[in-house]
Amino acid sequence: MSEKKYLYGASIQGIQGFIFKTNKLKEIVGASTLVEEITNAESTFPELNLQSGEKVMTAAGNIRYKLDEETCKKVVYLLPKLVANYAPGITISQAVVPISEEGSADRNELEKRLRTQRNKPVMPIDIGYMGLERARRTGGVGVEYKEEVLDRATQKKIKTREEDTVNLFEKATGTTNIKKSEVAFNIEDITKGVNNSWLAIIHADGNSIGNKIRDLSEDQLKDFSVKLEDATKSAAKKAFDEVVPKFNSELKRYPIRPVILGGDDLTVIIRADLAFDYTVAYLKAFEEATKEKLGQLTSFQNGLTACAGISYIKDSYPFHYGVKLAEDLTKEAKKMSKEINKDLPPSSLSFYKVQSSFTDGLEAMRQRTHQTIDKLYNFNYGPYLILENNGKACVNELRAGMEVIDKHSNDKSKGVSKLRQWLTMLHQDPSKAGFLMDRIKKVNSALYNELKLEDKGKKNILYDLIQLHSLK
Repeated sequence: MSEKKYLYGASIQGIQGFIFKTNKLKEIVGASTLVEEITNAESTFPELNLQSGEKVMTAAGNIRYKLDEETCKKVVYLLPKLVANYAPGITISQAVVPISEEGSADRNELEKRLRTQRNKPVMPIDIGYMGLERARRTGGVGVEYKEEVLDRATQKKIKTREEDTVNLFEKATGTTNIKKSEVAFNIEDITKGVNNSWLAIIHADGNSIGNKIRDLSEDQLKDFSVKLEDATKSAAKKAFDEVVPKFNSELKRYPIRPVILGGDDLTVIIRADLAFDYTVAYLKAFEEATKEKLGQLTSFQNGLTACAGISYIKDSYPFHYGVKLAEDLTKEAKKMSKEINKDLPPSSLSFYKVQSSFTDGLEAMRQRTHQTIDKLYNFNYGPYLILENNGKACVNELRAGMEVIDKHSNDKSKGVSKLRQWLTMLHQDPSKAGFLMDRIKKVNSALYNELKLEDKGKKNILYDLIQLHSLK
């Protein structure tokens, strides 16, 4: 009788919160590296003997293996403790389902059990008495003083070797033999060389993947996981090559820092003026790469699509709010795309520029900035499709408008500045705004006609055009 086998699954919880708990780039990339190393548990924790089993998937904080009973018990018992010590602040969910004599396992049951485990509270490994000093930035128990009190999680992030954090940069850009002096380790390194301190956080996620992989066999799932990872890397590399300036003495360091790259997920911090073009290039490349690498698999002949969110923030804005905003923008884009085609939603993106210190939700912020007091205009024009589709808002429409704005940005009559004043005035005194638009029509007739302002209705793209222009 053959030895009993089990399908083991583990998922890292709270990845975004762990990585973006700080505004210090060195700690962010250190945390990201720790997450990636935990995902590669086979090499990071050799004492678990995972290599004796069969790897099904290791990507984006998800670990799946086929294991014998003894190894499975060891992993279930030891992995949570090993992870808690390796990266304090991270917890994992674990679940196991038996593999039948036919060699199949109910993957849906495994995922259901993992979701159940995520809802169970986990006691933190570091519990300090009231009298102990705390790290002021994180609230964790202080374990070291280094210009400030550090908790164990921050200590681990800082002490992650810079060589290891560069590996993710190489993986996301396709560069090799990169020098540490060329990679950003501080937020200021990303914005150096431009006249503003605006950053962008880009989050991209594949569309409708969960529904399509349910019918894949174990071997197909393993093949799919590897090829999807390759496609995501390939798309990130192509976007980098197309958009990010080549390294030179004036650039100092590359103005981009990949933070998460695994499965169909991508999160990067990038200089604000590069973010829009990078996102468009990535989404196009993702479609092409998945069609090429996954086209032979059933249900993937047309490849995959993805949606993305871009949150434009100042370098002082809390990063975890910026990441949450980027994720919400991605969900907004996904919702719109699924309304067009549920089976293969078209790629799209949504963006928002944060102009206040408020940390409200996306809807509340849009209510303040995109809706005028007289309800005459609604500037929430997106999300934007990457390819044109039945007259819906698309990237080409934005780019055409941007070309007009750029063309007239240096006019002596200052028509672009007047448009910016008009947008501000709509929120203060709509009647004065009306007089200003009449003046723009007369004095800046070329700009007025080329932007087709006469035809712009209640739902208006102009706000988005001005916001993108202001980031240049």
